[in-house]
Amino acid sequence: MGCGNGKGAETLSPEAHSALVENWYDARVTSLKSPEGWLNLIGLFWLEEGENQMGSKAGTVIVLPSGMPEKLGSFFLKDSLAFFIPVQEGIVMEGEKLREKTIVSNFKNGIGPQLAYESLRFNLIKRDKVIGLRLRDLEADAVSQFDGIERYPVDIDWRLEATFIPYDPVKMIDITNVLGQTTPNPSPGAIEFELWGSTYRLDALDGGEEDLFLIFADGTSGEETYGGGRYIYIKKPSASGNTVLDFNMAYNPPCVFTPHATCPLPPRQNVLDVAITAGEKNYGIY
Repeated sequence: MGCGNGKGAETLSPEAHSALVENWYDARVTSLKSPEGWLNLIGLFWLEEGENQMGSKAGTVIVLPSGMPEKLGSFFLKDSLAFFIPVQEGIVMEGEKLREKTIVSNFKNGIGPQLAYESLRFNLIKRDKVIGLRLRDLEADAVSQFDGIERYPVDIDWRLEATFIPYDPVKMIDITNVLGQTTPNPSPGAIEFELWGSTYRLDALDGGEEDLFLIFADGTSGEETYGGGRYIYIKKPSASGNTVLDFNMAYNPPCVFTPHATCPLPPRQNVLDVAITAGEKNYGIY
């Protein structure tokens, strides 16, 4: 198995590499426990055109935890606009209390800001043609009870040299999420690497200014790791086309922490017929 301490990759000692991975993992845990992390996500509700009431009363479209007001307010969808109509005092958007019917999203211009009420945070999301409301509780038990994610031992041999093979023109690949929705996504190229004398490829997605994003499954998926695959970010290649693929930083999708996420699944061509015994193991709650 080729490791990343050769041509085209920064040479690291096992100690330096281990420190690098642990720093990454510490940041990962901090992110999961943060207000925007996945541990506090307690609900996902799909909305219809017209009024969608929000409260703890049975039969409400957007059901809040017990102890919250029976009627907190309503989201009202009309064409490409979303309004919020408050019933209770104390609902805040961008630092301002909402006291009357207010536009909170114009879907032609993107998704609007997050709203807050006591420990709750809620915002709209759009998946394909449907609108949902994502509900968070900053005091959720999943946050306070979280004690980390089981991982394979850090092993520098899983830090691999890789080559970026660009697609010209950009290749459209179908990505299906856990809801069964399939959408085409642009792939700028593939990542090619070797394991035990065999060559493997993964189609990459653009992960931002500096990164590529990989969604993959392997021989551990559904056993020691999550059946819906794992994710990993890698640096975009150098001018020579070389980069580093460190499977020690492969991590679980949000769906292992909450049933209310809408995770993308690996495309068929990114299902590897080899066991990647590195990175995070299945969290095992859902």
